[in-house]
Amino acid sequence: MKQHDPDRMVRRAFTLIELLVVIAIIAILIGLLLPAVQKVREAASRAKCQNNMKQFGLALHNYAGTNNEKFPASRISAPKKRSWTPHALAYVEQGSTGTKWNNGLHWNEGANRPLSETKFRLFICPSAPDDRRQPPAFVLAGLAPYGPGDYGSTNEVKTDFYPANGLTTPAAAARQGVLEKEKDVPILAVTDGTSNTIMLGEDAGRPNLMIRNRDTGIVTGDGHGWADPDCGFSISGVAPGSNTNPGKCVVNCSNDSEFYSFHTDGMNTTLADGSVRFVRASIDPAVLAALVTRAGGETNATFD
Repeated sequence: MKQHDPDRMVRRAFTLIELLVVIAIIAILIGLLLPAVQKVREAASRAKCQNNMKQFGLALHNYAGTNNEKFPASRISAPKKRSWTPHALAYVEQGSTGTKWNNGLHWNEGANRPLSETKFRLFICPSAPDDRRQPPAFVLAGLAPYGPGDYGSTNEVKTDFYPANGLTTPAAAARQGVLEKEKDVPILAVTDGTSNTIMLGEDAGRPNLMIRNRDTGIVTGDGHGWADPDCGFSISGVAPGSNTNPGKCVVNCSNDSEFYSFHTDGMNTTLADGSVRFVRASIDPAVLAALVTRAGGETNATFD
């Protein structure tokens, strides 16, 4: 007969209270760890986004080096409407697509249409959503979506920006950006300084219309893809809660042809010297306008 050993330890199961305590501890640890993981992931996405914009800065300088030291026009309407972006393809190792581009056709017609549908990772910020809404007409017609484009040329500062921010509206020549509409711009024409003038900026997430981190569920009016000439934009700023009325909110407020990113506290920009700088959402509107214009005479405007 087996004898009972009083010294032997008896194994027992967890009680319900102990199990709940363990679950609570694990939940707390996950809660503490998740923000750190998200922060690291966003830092990596932001760095990748900056690298994309750096590549475009180099591409535009390489283009200028073979075209009389001139940057391409942000868009050309005659003879056919097209953007600067097809010009950049050859300089970002996408020459096979660039050589197929037909400048005698509109950007979304004929042989250019399937090219404009190409999805290039270089044109997409990793922080922006992958799921892009399409215009209802596309869905009804069974058309493929355009390849997304989260980076655009900063063409000019619009006249309505200045009174909305209590500023005097300068002459048209003093409101133009580095990549101007309909006109190739010499590098030497950036008299405010190439290291002090924004050439490209984020206007990410289009065609999903975003207003202050909120997806409105509708489609933006312009900039439906990387090849769309309207992927470039001219800044007006927006009023709080709006995507149309000009106002003092100038970064991460609306992505309907304004500066907008999915990064915390600001957005990336490419300067006219090819470098990349982060612009805080809290930047003063007057300073931002000075940084966008290439020959406004504001050579003392700074990012900090």
